[in-house]
Amino acid sequence: MKILIAEDDLMLQTMAGNIMNHWGFDFDIASNGLEAVEKAQIHDGKYDLCLMDIDMPLMNGLEATKIIRSKVAYFPIMAVTGNFRARQECLDIGMDDFLSKPYQLNVLFDKVNDLSTKTEEIHLTGNQFRFQKGKPMNQKELQELIQLKNKGLTKLKLVGTEHTFVVHKNIQNKISYDLIGEGKELSEFIDRSENEPGRCHLYKMNLYVTKDLFTFDELEREIERENEIAVKFNNPTDRKLKKE
Repeated sequence: MKILIAEDDLMLQTMAGNIMNHWGFDFDIASNGLEAVEKAQIHDGKYDLCLMDIDMPLMNGLEATKIIRSKVAYFPIMAVTGNFRARQECLDIGMDDFLSKPYQLNVLFDKVNDLSTKTEEIHLTGNQFRFQKGKPMNQKELQELIQLKNKGLTKLKLVGTEHTFVVHKNIQNKISYDLIGEGKELSEFIDRSENEPGRCHLYKMNLYVTKDLFTFDELEREIERENEIAVKFNNPTDRKLKKE
């Protein structure tokens, strides 16, 4: 994870850097809003999150956010400020969350964890496929991902196709285990999308998908069954995993 920290106070810069190092996050420091804009443009698409102070010299956090939102690919921005009265203004200009100084570390961690929520993506190159995290495209999708995460779900995208599914959070690990670990040609999972839930059959050769639709009663029963299977895939390298 790579985080942009916009903060003018040297002591708070050091503290934030120590926190990021402790959590194992990569980060850049901007001492004012102008630097934050410059770094966001130079590293367009590289940041997973920005922690934005509001009252900074040369350019404040509000102006910096407006420019970033107009010129840079979307990434979450959270206001981190002692100016608690600015909360609504921060949200109105496009920030994703607000944290008042001073703050508790567990609160910061939880907010960072939520705002850095991503989709799961499967990429196909030639006859090889790989998994990676995909960044949310906008604020609305980020909020959708956070809501799904709270339910133990995520969005799975087949990159290069139009297919997007709502799935159990461990399904990527199950697919990886099936197609790579076991060398199978087919992996199955349940699409839990509200509009067309069903059992999906994902073919290794070309990531082609077919789907068997469920009735409501079937869906509830099959979800319960898949939950029992998926919980075993918290760790994709778990040696205890066996064929079902």
